[in-house]
Order: sequence, then C-alpha cells, then structure tokens
Amino acid sequence: MIKRIIIGVIFLGLGVAFLLQKQHQRKQASELAKRQQEQSQRAHASPSVAASASQDLPQVKLTPTLKSAPTAKPKPTPMLPKPTPMLRPSP
Repeated sequence: MIKRIIIGVIFLGLGVAFLLQKQHQRKQASELAKRQQEQSQRAHASPSVAASASQDLPQVKLTPTLKSAPTAKPKPTPMLPKPTPMLRPSP
C-alpha cells in the first residue's frame, strides 16, 4: 500500500515537472518570436543611418584576386580497410 502511494506521488511529481517545463518552453518561444517580430518591424519602419550613409558613398570596385597555382590531386583512400591475417585457425 505504501509502495503504491510512493510510486503515485513520484509519477504525479514527474508529470507536474514535465508540464512546467513545457509551459516554460512555450513562454520562451513566444517571447523570442515577439522580439524577432519587433526587430523586424523596427528594421523595416525607417531607414537606418548606416544605410543612408552608405548610399552617399561612391561604389568601390573590387579587384580580382590571383588564383593559386594548381596543386596535384590527392590520391583517393581505399574505402575498405586492409584485411588482417588470422593469428591461428579456430579448432
């Protein structure tokens, strides 16, 4: 009888802990989504100072980089390992 009560209390305790954990995860996910939505709205609401300043600057042309000398291709490694010799035959 006491054993069943103890098992029941442990089971209920684990169930409550699981539910609290799920509620906490949902709360964090909703807060994160809310923050991302606010940041998205803020980013699209008005042009930032950095964006407007970069539009006033002349466009910079990129210089092409020199390609490195071709290197020899590495040899492919075998997929299967080398067979190991048997030490002694089993009887």
